Amino acid sequence: MSRLTRSGPSPRAVAVAGIVAGLSANYWALESLLAERTDPAGSWISDLGARTESTGVLFDLLEAFSGVALIAFGLLLVPVLSGRSRELRWGTWGLVAVGACTVVDGAFPLSCGEKLAEPCELRYDLVDLVHGGETFLAVAITIATFALLARGLLDEADEGLRRLGAGTAGAGVAWTALNAMMGAQYLIGDLASVKGVFHRAAQVVLGIWLVALALGVRAMVLRRPGERDAVPRAWQDRP
Repeated sequence: MSRLTRSGPSPRAVAVAGIVAGLSANYWALESLLAERTDPAGSWISDLGARTESTGVLFDLLEAFSGVALIAFGLLLVPVLSGRSRELRWGTWGLVAVGACTVVDGAFPLSCGEKLAEPCELRYDLVDLVHGGETFLAVAITIATFALLARGLLDEADEGLRRLGAGTAGAGVAWTALNAMMGAQYLIGDLASVKGVFHRAAQVVLGIWLVALALGVRAMVLRRPGERDAVPRAWQDRP
């Protein structure tokens, strides 16, 4: 087993952290049980934590927890993957950054859940502005993270990691397409009534991918590759 793999976190820790991150990213699934009011089709997930909602603080805490879980998973991946290539190093830190953005999102809830508390309008106070800016930043970082991890994993010598890279690329395309559909509702009014479906579907894609990433990396750590499999395929031809 390579030195990098031996010195990293345990396979069980990686798997558990990834599964917790994937599941907690879909905290919205508890809305029918815990939320004061819901509209899964037409509302943003962030509306559940809006300041107008009596159960808003609970969903803000759930979102913050999901961000902390993602940070923890990303930090566990850093010693396992970051030494293998520059793309994987930036990709793993990208996961940490997305988790940090999620914590900020929960700490700065919207002033009102526009769809849930109709009629109401955002105040566009400082908290709303931070929330909105974080949302755009998080989308950009998540897309970059998918791209970096997909590229880095596809360049690996390990066949399992290359398959994981292909899955990462597919998940990234799906997640980006769903977010594009959410943005399109500002141009196509009919989409506004189903933006919540796209938003929740994107989180499902993210959650499944996080679990798959955790299990794929766990399998890689458990394998005992030969010397050539211990380094990225792109490095194998170097003198």
